[in-house]
Amino acid sequence: MTESLDEKWLIEESAALALVELLNLQQGMKYEIVQHSDRPDMIIENQLDGSRLGVEVTHLFYDSDEARFILGRSQERFHSPEHIEEYISRLNALLQQKSEKAKGYNHEYPLALLIRVVSPLFHMLNYDTYESRIVVPTSDFKIIWLLFYDFLERRWTRLKRLR
Repeated sequence: MTESLDEKWLIEESAALALVELLNLQQGMKYEIVQHSDRPDMIIENQLDGSRLGVEVTHLFYDSDEARFILGRSQERFHSPEHIEEYISRLNALLQQKSEKAKGYNHEYPLALLIRVVSPLFHMLNYDTYESRIVVPTSDFKIIWLLFYDFLERRWTRLKRLR
């Protein structure tokens, strides 16, 4: 595995682990990651009933500069001003892109899309305010979640379901 694939795998795994923890805590499930694959990224299984869910993991960044900044690949100390409307536009583009990609998945269980929102500026309440502008296209994803960081708890603990 190359370094970039290794990093991608670790980032996907950490998002999926946060999802599993939240589902187990909030819904009384007993999910575990049982497989890391390519299409979808993760397979999680509820140990209570054996049901499985394929989870495609992706991340929402404002732009490539923010991605480099957050991933520690930028020499810049600050990122340019950001606007929530642009985040919503990027979210809509990401939803469309992932919905198209999912059409090619060969899966035998329901699919979910997990979008980790990495913005240090915008949080779940911002997205609640702009929810009417979020366009969730028809797709093979039975469930679509947005995952947010809780700065008080210093963990990924906020899960918003779009579908």
